[in-house]
Formats: sequence, structure tokens, C-alpha cells
Amino acid sequence: MSSWYTEGTVTVTNGNAVVTGAGTKFSNCRSGDMFVGPDNGIYQVTNAASDTSISISPTYRGATSAGAAYGIVPVNGYPKALADAVNQMVQQWGATLAGLGSVSTENIVPVAKGGTGAATQASARANLGLGALATASFGTGAGQALSVPMLGLGARAAIGNSSIYTTMNVWETGFGVIADGTQFKPVPFGTLLNLAFPGGGNLGSQLWMGTSPGKTLGFRSGDYGTESFNFVYHTGNTTRAADGTLKAI
Repeated sequence: MSSWYTEGTVTVTNGNAVVTGAGTKFSNCRSGDMFVGPDNGIYQVTNAASDTSISISPTYRGATSAGAAYGIVPVNGYPKALADAVNQMVQQWGATLAGLGSVSTENIVPVAKGGTGAATQASARANLGLGALATASFGTGAGQALSVPMLGLGARAAIGNSSIYTTMNVWETGFGVIADGTQFKPVPFGTLLNLAFPGGGNLGSQLWMGTSPGKTLGFRSGDYGTESFNFVYHTGNTTRAADGTLKAI
């Protein structure tokens, strides 16, 4: 859109409709444009006779002045520019807005139309079929959701030497590692699966596999406070004698 035209200076006479310019190019303006005179008054350009002469309406009301500053606002271009901008917006977004259909007038958009059909978070979750897990916090307590690496899920060295696995007398169901041979453990290093029995007490079942020494496998089940670990003998840690008897390596 065109900016104000202020090139050169003008001479204006009180009561006269003719504005004479010096260094001006009034041919750039059109009838209907706005002339702001040296008196800061607003006039309409009625005729651009030449680069140095225009007529205004009403006649100049201010004091006669020569070599004065002025401004011409190209008003005629504004409606067309506005129309072009609106037309471009309609072309770009018209089909999209029309495609919204009744959604554009609904306060609450139903699920069938891509909304939640509700005005509250709880109602929205219910309408979308989201259960309690949608608002559950992470943790190992009742009603909480597990995340990596809670209880060893999805992690390579999940729980390690955490307090619940320090002595192998663990209470929580989960996965862990045996990584401290100084504690009461079947092997110095290995992996562990613990299945805790519900309720009180130190009851459950454990299955472990050693990494140092390797080829070791064992289990225990019952009261962790009294049950010892049972080693499993297999082809990797036994030899078979000629008479068929097995001997631990």
C-alpha cells in the first residue's frame, strides 16, 4: 500500500483552492486523495493538473504560506488493497472454514466431530474412554503406574544395589541385578527375578542366574528369612560318568 507523499514544498494562499508545488510530482496523486496542508488541515484533492499544481476542496483555510511542508495520503488505493487482502484470505481459508460445518458454531464439540464432548477434564476423559491410568502418578504403590526403570522394567542394569535388593530378602516383585558379592547372595554377580507373595511376611519366589561365575542357575521359594538357595545342575556345570552318574564341575 502506498505511503504518504511529501516530496518538495508547497505554496498555499488563504481562500484559494490552487496549491503550487516546488520540487513536487503531483502526478503521483489522484482526485479523492487527502491533502494535509501546512496548517495541518485536511482537504480533498479535486484535480492534479500537473507535477506542480493541484486543486483542493474546500479552499485553503490557513494562513498564506510559501515553501511549506505538506502531505498527500493516497486514499484511493486503500479500498482496493483492502479488497485484495480480503479476497486472498477467502481464497486461502474459505474452503477450510466451510469444511468445519456446524463445528464452527458449537460451544462444545462432540467426540464424533473430533472434540471431547465435555466442558470439564473429568467428563472429557470419560467421553474419550480413558481409565484411571490417565491420571495415575508414577510409582510402585497401589494405583500408581510403573515407568522405566521402576522395579527393573525396561532397563539393562535396572535396580542394582538398591536397598530392596541388598540382602536378596526383597519384598517387591521386580527385576534386579546381583552386584555385590559381600552380601548374602548365591553368587557375587548375576541377575534376579523376584516374585513377592501378597500380604505381610517375607514370602516369595526368586530365580537367579549368575554372571560371575557364569553358567550358574538357582532358585528359592518360601520364607526368605529361612530358605536357602538351591543350585540347578545342568549340562554346563556337571559331567556324566561312564556309569551315567553326574558330577558337579
